[in-house]
Amino acid sequence: MSKVVKIAIVDDHPLFRIGTRMALMPFYELNNISTYATGQLFFEAYNDFKPQIVLLDIMMPEMNGLQVAEKIKAENLDVKILVLSAETDEATILKAMEIGVDGFISKSALPEEIYNAIETILAGADYFGEDIAKILKAVAEEKKVQEELFSSRELEIIRYCADGLMSKEIAEKLCISARTVEGHKLNIFRKMGITNTAELIKYSVRNGIVKL
Repeated sequence: MSKVVKIAIVDDHPLFRIGTRMALMPFYELNNISTYATGQLFFEAYNDFKPQIVLLDIMMPEMNGLQVAEKIKAENLDVKILVLSAETDEATILKAMEIGVDGFISKSALPEEIYNAIETILAGADYFGEDIAKILKAVAEEKKVQEELFSSRELEIIRYCADGLMSKEIAEKLCISARTVEGHKLNIFRKMGITNTAELIKYSVRNGIVKL
């Protein structure tokens, strides 16, 4: 027996919208699955349909999937977000995580996995496809390696630098001298293989030490 779950599919490709809807037919009532070509159409219909979960593509015109997810969060809409996208690069995944999506799977996922993802998320847990989980694990391991490379004091200074503070301001925050801060920064530069604060910030963002 099909389950009563209200699902929204937001994707600008008609064949994918229709195909995903039909793929979910063995699991859910079709009249409880609505499709939208754009994020704007989804928001216009939200109050009338009130889906429990939205399956969201990333690459769309006008408003991309990440922008749709940000708006859902900003407006505190009561709907879970499952990203279903061909865009599975590290930067996209991390941005989606930062926004607070509930799950992320590739468009190559089989219908059974889409169903499992929906059910897992509606039960209150997150769901990430195997390929997505591998990327997240690699990022977490790299971040751990990077953080172990620096002392706790150096990490504090790195994060203050990323916030735009000058050495004197950092010194006041940490109750140490500006000269001591400069000494720590030189050690940080040496470990990173860089020569200035701008490169420090780029390195730290790229390696997951800080978020901008």
